[in-house]
Parts: sequence; structure tokens; C-alpha cells
Amino acid sequence: MNIISNNRQYYHIIEELKCSFNEKQEYIILKDDEIIYWQKLNNYYPEMKLNIEMMKEYIELIQYKNEERKQIILHSLKDTLNKMIAYKREIKINKIL
Repeated sequence: MNIISNNRQYYHIIEELKCSFNEKQEYIILKDDEIIYWQKLNNYYPEMKLNIEMMKEYIELIQYKNEERKQIILHSLKDTLNKMIAYKREIKINKIL
């Protein structure tokens, strides 16, 4: 089990994601029995925490000037969303068993 801290809060890391452009740190974390996408704060990107529903909305609203970059990021975010849904399903199954 991997644990990461952020300002005195501790999160269970389910998966550390690979950023398409190596610009930021991204994780799928478990917080209060909820699957969360977490983008860590750095010099260029703000901190962002999105649950599954928020992630769906974010994907629909994303806008970029460069179409190629947009497609790469959209593909990555959709893969991340699918992983989040799969982890949520797995957690529900484990609770039942």
C-alpha cells in the first residue's frame, strides 16, 4: 500500500499515472472510500481533485489551441476515467465479498 501526504492529509495511492508530456504528477487515489483523480500542484498546473462524475464533465469541457495536444490529453484522460471506474467496481466487489 502506497501512502502520500499533502499538507497533513494522507492519501492511499491506487496508481501513479504517467503524464503524456511529463509536465505534472498525477495519481488515482482512494479518499474516504471514493476514487479520486489527483493532479499535484506545481509551477504551471493547479492542484485538482476530481471524482468520477467531475472527471466526465472535465473531459467534455476541455479546450486547447493545439488540436494534436488536445487529442493526446483527451485519450489519456479517458483512459484514466476508465481506470477509475474499474477501481470503483473492484472496491464494491471486495466489500460484498
